[in-house]
Amino acid sequence: MAGALLGYLVPAVAQTEAQPIAASATAKPAIPFLDLPRFDKELAQALNAGQAEVGVSFYGKVTPNDVPMRLQKWLTAIEQSGGRLDVSPPPGDVAPRNPVLLLGLVSGLWSALKTWGEIKESQVLQAAAGHQARLVLNKTEGGEVFIERVVFEKVAKAP
Repeated sequence: MAGALLGYLVPAVAQTEAQPIAASATAKPAIPFLDLPRFDKELAQALNAGQAEVGVSFYGKVTPNDVPMRLQKWLTAIEQSGGRLDVSPPPGDVAPRNPVLLLGLVSGLWSALKTWGEIKESQVLQAAAGHQARLVLNKTEGGEVFIERVVFEKVAKAP
């Protein structure tokens, strides 16, 4: 069983990394997050397709302190290309406890590991330019804050 899954993933990863990322008629407005190179390709296609919004959902609970590295690089690319990172508080909260700290954690970890030059040269991440991102927070019944989804929004060009 594991061999069959690996046999499927290895060609998919190799194919994903070898092809240029362009707008596609199959681009999706909502993408579930999987920590695989295929996620980068699907998100880049959706952003390049010019859609007003592209949402990223999660299969499990992701806290603001545990944002996956693959997603951190996208958020860092948006921030470094002049886009905004916003936080929508959980329902019932007026504002996040410390939105600056949350956003700093998201992009700060990736920045510490990779230089902006490396991110900028990535064909996939060039799709992030001209977008902003919003982290939509929610709470469990126990009060634990988690990221419900990330919404990438196309920024209108100034006249």
